[in-house]
This record gives sequence, C-alpha cells and structure tokens, in this order.
Amino acid sequence: MAEFSLELDGLDGAINALRELERDVETLTTFTVGTGVSYSVFLEFGTSKMDAKPFFRPAISEVRSRGVEGFIAENTGTTVDALGDAGDVLRVLALALERRIKEIITDKGLIDTGTLRASVVAVRGADPSKLPVEDDFSGFDANSPAPATAGRAVAEEVVEL
Repeated sequence: MAEFSLELDGLDGAINALRELERDVETLTTFTVGTGVSYSVFLEFGTSKMDAKPFFRPAISEVRSRGVEGFIAENTGTTVDALGDAGDVLRVLALALERRIKEIITDKGLIDTGTLRASVVAVRGADPSKLPVEDDFSGFDANSPAPATAGRAVAEEVVEL
C-alpha cells in the first residue's frame, strides 16, 4: 500500500484566518438601542388623534442611507478603520445611534420633562427590559427637567463606556 501526503501552500494560513474570523464573530456583542418609556411608541407612530413624530425611524434611515461607515464618520469623531475590531464598531454604532436619536428628539421639540430623551440609551445585550422606563425618572417635570445624562447614568450599569 502506497502512502502519500498532500501539501497545499497557504492552507494552514487560510485555516488560521478562518479560525480568527470565527473568534471575532463570537466576540461580537449585541446592543439594544431604545427606550422603555411607554408613550414613545405613540410619538413615533402617532395615534388616531395625533400625527406621528418619528425619531427612531429617521435615525435608522440615516444608517441605511449612509451605511455604517458613513453614519459613524458623520456622528462621531472617528472612522471604522480607526476602530479595533467588529465589536468596537458595533459599540460605537450603538452609541452614535443613541446620540442621533436624542438629537432628533431635541430638533423636533419632543422635550417636555426630558424623560423621553434621557431614556433613549444603548444597552449591552438583546434584552429590551434593561432599557430605562418612566419610573427611573421620577421627580422630573416641566419645571425640573431630567438632565441629558440621566438615562446614560441608568444605562452605565449595563454598558461600559
């Protein structure tokens, strides 16, 4: 019985590259960008008695039209190329989306107590129950609005900046 071996140049390199890519994909983190404030859905989509005042959909539309690279470049002080890996890109995208949604809320004048704007956060993971809700902002009213950092303070328990 004859024995033979087959050597393919670059096969080991290709296998190692695939293993590295697999590790990168495994380390990707999921983020949820949103709000747990119940009335946000009525503002976003409107009601039978109120026109829609969307703030999420325009931001998502910007990501789609500009692409992730363009959206990050326009809304942050960095580029995708300058970020370390796919996990960093995802984290920066989530935080940039959070910031852009808050800007849209401000531009549309949807600020009464500041609760809605402050409640929009990017949280690590795919669990929307980690998003801040109205109760997290008790004590704020038109005379004493929520500071812009109120929602981020709630979310920092979940998202490391």
